[in-house]
Amino acid sequence: MDWQLIGKVLYPETIVLVGILVTLLMSVFDGVKKHTASIASVFMGLASLAAMKSIGLSEPVAILFNSFSHDSMSVFFRVIIYTVTFLIVLGSSSYLKGLESPAEYYPLMMTASLGAGFLAGANDFLVFVVALETLGLSAILLSSYARLNQKSNEAGIKYLISSAMATAILLLGVSFIYGLTSFTNFSNVAMRLYQLNIYGIVSPALLALIILCLVASVAFKLAAAPFHNWSPDVYTGAPTTTTVFLSVVSKAAAFALAIRMFSTIFHNDLVMMAFAVLAVISIVIGNYVGMIQLISRGSAKRMLAYSSIAQAGYLMIGLAVFDKSSIASLILYLAIYAIMNTGAFLALIYFEQITGSDSIYDFAGIIKKRPTMAILFSLCLINLAGLPFIPAGFIAKFFLFSAAFSSGLVYGKWIAVIGLIGSLVALFYYLYFVKIMVVDPPSTAVNALPEGECCTETDPDKDSISLKFATVFSVVLMIGFGVFGMEMLKSISDAAILHIAG
Repeated sequence: MDWQLIGKVLYPETIVLVGILVTLLMSVFDGVKKHTASIASVFMGLASLAAMKSIGLSEPVAILFNSFSHDSMSVFFRVIIYTVTFLIVLGSSSYLKGLESPAEYYPLMMTASLGAGFLAGANDFLVFVVALETLGLSAILLSSYARLNQKSNEAGIKYLISSAMATAILLLGVSFIYGLTSFTNFSNVAMRLYQLNIYGIVSPALLALIILCLVASVAFKLAAAPFHNWSPDVYTGAPTTTTVFLSVVSKAAAFALAIRMFSTIFHNDLVMMAFAVLAVISIVIGNYVGMIQLISRGSAKRMLAYSSIAQAGYLMIGLAVFDKSSIASLILYLAIYAIMNTGAFLALIYFEQITGSDSIYDFAGIIKKRPTMAILFSLCLINLAGLPFIPAGFIAKFFLFSAAFSSGLVYGKWIAVIGLIGSLVALFYYLYFVKIMVVDPPSTAVNALPEGECCTETDPDKDSISLKFATVFSVVLMIGFGVFGMEMLKSISDAAILHIAG
């Protein structure tokens, strides 16, 4: 075993692991607990930079007995995972001060990101399951971290039960695969299943059951309908920083795993049709209920949770078509979605922190008291809607729908049209939310805020400088990619799928 090669490949993960140990040690000592967030953000920033250094790698390599792939796709997804985690950690310090013991939150967040990073390169069912459980168990603890909050405890319980069911379904499928092939490595499993199919040994019904088990377990992590029932309650009850992580990082890791696993082993019509059905259901349910949440002036977190379900539906269009063009477009859209959604949730965290509420009604007229953050939030929502204003979201969605429309599949054009109609529905509730913030008269919560955005001792957002920076950084990235860097991002996403079958 080439330990030097392993060290080079897993350099970002090594940085995260060291960061976990350091932040755990710091959380024990009262005198340094307040610096835990700063140290955690430094380590996640270093991990992201270490992953970026490998983005132009020439040849893919496999380590740990071919169980972990270090190729352009795994590097691309690990950059997304560690960069978003860095922004979340950076924006968490002031938000988490109200919790009982905030210092331990950061090593849990870093552990979850470590599991997500390994999922992005998993090429073996053993690594897949261990990385998934590392991510899942950490996310359960993060969801229920506000122990004195009943909704947070409820979110943790619901996520635990739902996650256990999804894992059971996954392990059922994996056990069938191992029983049939005696392998856990994706490439070996694919080769053995091909041999068994030639001789007609594998029952088509059993193969369909295995595929449905794997698709269902992945759909759970994606919060795709009809496997989404856990997500609105968990997203609403969990600390909002955890909600950002689940809606972006967890999704990114699940898509990376789905692309690699299904392109290597089960690239067939049943998988594509399953994802096509899931995409349509997710787009319809996510956008419809998201609109209902806005009209009823419910929770902004809950509205964004259903928006996230709809966004998962758009992304699954790439898996439904499953050719190289659609997968490259999926990866491109996922990168832009990660930036847009992170920025939107960070702005939501800011408003929740200064008003003590996430009710849509309380956002009315916020631009009159906090214009900068209201504008940043509005820009993220406009891009999530897919409007060509700072056209990052518009261009990314255009590539995705175009790939489906020109795929040549019978349902390709239909699924692209459904995605377009869903986007028009989403346009209504995203822009209506912007209208509430910009046009409506200030709510009681907004009127109670002090004038100006300066950090005085009586200002409720006096400690939120790092949160503001993380939000601004997300929006600057979105603007930069949308106006100047979309061609570069497109070339990177095209390169990311060079070694992927399809």
